[in-house]
Amino acid sequence: MKHKKWMLALVMATLMALPLSAFAAGPGDPDTTVAVTDTFMNVGAEATSEIRVTIVNGQTDPVELRGEEVHLTFDPTIVQVVSVTPSAGLFDGTLQIGQNQFDNAAGTIDFAVAQSDGTPVFNATDAAIATITWRGLAAGETTVAVTGNTLMSDPEGYAIAVDSAVSGIVVVNELAGCIIGSVHLQGRYAHSGASILVTEPDGTPVAETLTDAAGNFELEGLPLGTYEVYARMYGYLDAVKASGVQVVAGECYDMGPVKLLGGDVAPQPEPDDIIDIGDITYIAFRFRGADMTADVNDDGVVNILDLTMAAANFGRRGPLPWSMTP
Repeated sequence: MKHKKWMLALVMATLMALPLSAFAAGPGDPDTTVAVTDTFMNVGAEATSEIRVTIVNGQTDPVELRGEEVHLTFDPTIVQVVSVTPSAGLFDGTLQIGQNQFDNAAGTIDFAVAQSDGTPVFNATDAAIATITWRGLAAGETTVAVTGNTLMSDPEGYAIAVDSAVSGIVVVNELAGCIIGSVHLQGRYAHSGASILVTEPDGTPVAETLTDAAGNFELEGLPLGTYEVYARMYGYLDAVKASGVQVVAGECYDMGPVKLLGGDVAPQPEPDDIIDIGDITYIAFRFRGADMTADVNDDGVVNILDLTMAAANFGRRGPLPWSMTP
């Protein structure tokens, strides 16, 4: 019994001899997030995203956030960093920058900031600590990932756990423009359904769309370059603008209107882009019949209207120049 009392007295004496700091609690456990915002740009252009911090403390034992260290990775073949600029969205006092560097070869960003005075930060939502300025190098998408060695600190130098890391997405679009125009289908009142095909000069297809009821069309998001544009419709000769269709960044090239000449229905199933005796005969043999493959003007009957168009355009062959008077 005396031995137990002696041991208890020794433990109590030891505890009383320890400084109070030995009992100091570490930081509490607020909910925290480090995030990078998404951004979009064109090749050769610049855009910005932000590094943002969220901290939410409970009602008891709140922890002040005094410092932040963030490490990011990205694809340096898609974007390059122009600058990383400290922001005063989280800390409004004097900022102490411990690290601010980026490596455009490795695809890394390292940024650290602490506040030496100013308003204590216990709670903040999506508060910016830095702005990243990017330059687009190539069309594509890269994830700006928050790495595992990202840290938060309270004023005492205790680490605050980072609960959530939200990566950002940077999308780089090819410089683009658009092409607009309209198609008039001879003999019709509705001009929908004509096919508009954009090709490279060597014939490689680039984009395709259809006209609306008024004959209008628009092709958006086209890469910069010089193209050929074709207008096609069953029963009609093709039309083409074979040169000078120059797509530039942020602008629409206006093709203007084109008139397609009707009467090309033979041979089947792929007419030959020539209106000749084969088309005249094909239409004549289907007058008032059930076979609508000769119904050039799409009015539901093969009659003199279809034959007249073919006769008036006899001997013409496509593709005709892009014009209302081909």
